[in-house]
Amino acid sequence: MREMHKRNLNLVYAIAISLGCLIGSPDKAMANDAGIKSDMSFDLDGITVEARRPDWETKLSPGSVSVIHTEDFEGEQKTLSDLLVTVPGVHVREVNGKGQYTTVTVRGSTAAQVGIFIDGVLANLGGDSAVDLSTIPIQNVERIEVYRGYVPSRFGGTFIGGVINIVTKRPTKADVSLEVGKSSFGGRKGSMEITSPLGDGSLMLGVNYESSDGDFKYKNYAAESGISALEHQLNSINKSISDRNSENIKSLVSGGFVNFDDATINNFKNNSDAWLNFVRDTDVTGNGIGKAIYENRFNYFEKALTDDFALIEQQLIDKGIKQDYLDAGYTDGGRNDWKVAAKEDWDGTGSEGIIDTNLKNDLISNYADANYQTEINKASTNLNPETDSQMSDWIEDKEKADKSLKHAKDAERVRKYNDYENGSAILKWQNDNWVVKGTYNKIDRHLPDGVWGGDIYNAVINSAVDIYDMYYWDSRRQEVESTGLMLQNRTTVGDLEIGWMLDYLHKDSNYRAEHLYPPPGSQWEYENTPFREWSEYKSDKYNGQIDGSYKLGEKSMLDFQMNYSNERMDVDGSNLDKVIASGSENKAYAQVRNRYDQEIFNFQLQNSITLDDKGSWVITPAVRYNQSTITGYSNGSRFQEGYFG
Repeated sequence: MREMHKRNLNLVYAIAISLGCLIGSPDKAMANDAGIKSDMSFDLDGITVEARRPDWETKLSPGSVSVIHTEDFEGEQKTLSDLLVTVPGVHVREVNGKGQYTTVTVRGSTAAQVGIFIDGVLANLGGDSAVDLSTIPIQNVERIEVYRGYVPSRFGGTFIGGVINIVTKRPTKADVSLEVGKSSFGGRKGSMEITSPLGDGSLMLGVNYESSDGDFKYKNYAAESGISALEHQLNSINKSISDRNSENIKSLVSGGFVNFDDATINNFKNNSDAWLNFVRDTDVTGNGIGKAIYENRFNYFEKALTDDFALIEQQLIDKGIKQDYLDAGYTDGGRNDWKVAAKEDWDGTGSEGIIDTNLKNDLISNYADANYQTEINKASTNLNPETDSQMSDWIEDKEKADKSLKHAKDAERVRKYNDYENGSAILKWQNDNWVVKGTYNKIDRHLPDGVWGGDIYNAVINSAVDIYDMYYWDSRRQEVESTGLMLQNRTTVGDLEIGWMLDYLHKDSNYRAEHLYPPPGSQWEYENTPFREWSEYKSDKYNGQIDGSYKLGEKSMLDFQMNYSNERMDVDGSNLDKVIASGSENKAYAQVRNRYDQEIFNFQLQNSITLDDKGSWVITPAVRYNQSTITGYSNGSRFQEGYFG
């Protein structure tokens, strides 16, 4: 076994001082949303975030936050994305529509620079570029906190864009609720929530299901706009074909193959399909050149032999006709050559009469029978568009343009491969100090096709978009399954509030191409290329965190956070054990990392000092340490010995 290791180490040390000047309290928005007074007095009946936190921590924590309460949208069919777009500075991108890959950015950041937390637990994985919000159900969410700019220390990591914390419900009474609904494009929804007191806390069970067929009709106006261009293109192609047809018809007639009247000639010039059908068929029983030559063979071969009498010389010898002329006193060559006399008899100007009408007809028939197929092959090769490379290109272009024009004039389309099924479950027990939670989520969906047409006509005007399954990855299916466990405890002792948390996340992502069509014009050996047919990514992440805060005074709070996480991602896919040969060079497509380990350690210590009674001015000295270590491995059995010399 041979292993390859690649180790990246990233150390970040940061000392930050934050000075904010706000109208009102720096956290007035959050305080008001939480039902807390805006002066500096402290009540201990603050809102619960994860397990209970003291009111003074909310008061003294710096930064700007917007809070969205889902109960404000009760009865509306809103998704997590629908709620987030109501927050200033937040942009949601739904790639290819509802139920598909969805990401969020804040104030111009990338999606990877935004931390997504669920009940304070980081949902971002090292193996993903960003968190897919479409996999997070909204039914069991109490509120959404959007932190922009400065982020509280309890959210560990270096998220430049900010943090979004999704807080699930904490039930307060026994209740059972059931919701069932339908939506457009074949959408179906159902959810059940059961809550009940249990011990000194409360238990919640939530089960949710959502699906959609997703296919929808639309009009491709881009295709309609290209009708004029296509008609011009088609006229140009037709003229080129007609001109070439005229040349070939002239050649066919002048060569004596056929006897066409003017009406037939004009029809063939202007009707390319009729001409193509005529010259394509060389069978004597058909309607093309074969039959035409067969029916005109006597006239054609009579002309051929008259033009070149030497073609029949061997027949004259074989039938003893040469000897008849020699017996009549003609010589073999010289001034009194027998062939001259025979040619004159053939033309009807001679005096010997050895070649009479019956013999002439017999000689023509014998020659025609011997040379008929040869002449057919020669004619069909010279005049058939399928053996004329230029004409073949024009005919192919004409067929494409005809098809594109048809689709452009009929611009009704159906967008396909937008279906999805999303199921989730949550089981949560919580009291004032403890939270125990388990979650499960599974999404199964097609990944929609691209919108390019696939050839020069369709790529320009998109006339055939959603008409064909054009690519080898058509009907690409994705299945993502995740499981999470979390245990959390928070305790307040005097002016010290401290908590710890352990969580585990497992994610299994599968991708499969249900069809394996080669890309148009491609020479790829796609059937042997790794990952072309299917791929799988399994991630396991373990995380531990300790964080807390200490009230130093009425206007000062010291808080800290330390967390460690370990994540492993295993990669597998079709044909990973193959190396494709191209000429004398081996392309080691299979030399990929098939396992990754990532270790992250974060530590932050900060002191938030309020400078005035209204809390308008806050200074926050902070010390932060972040370390990330990534190690990649390659399976030695997938390595070709000697590849690197």
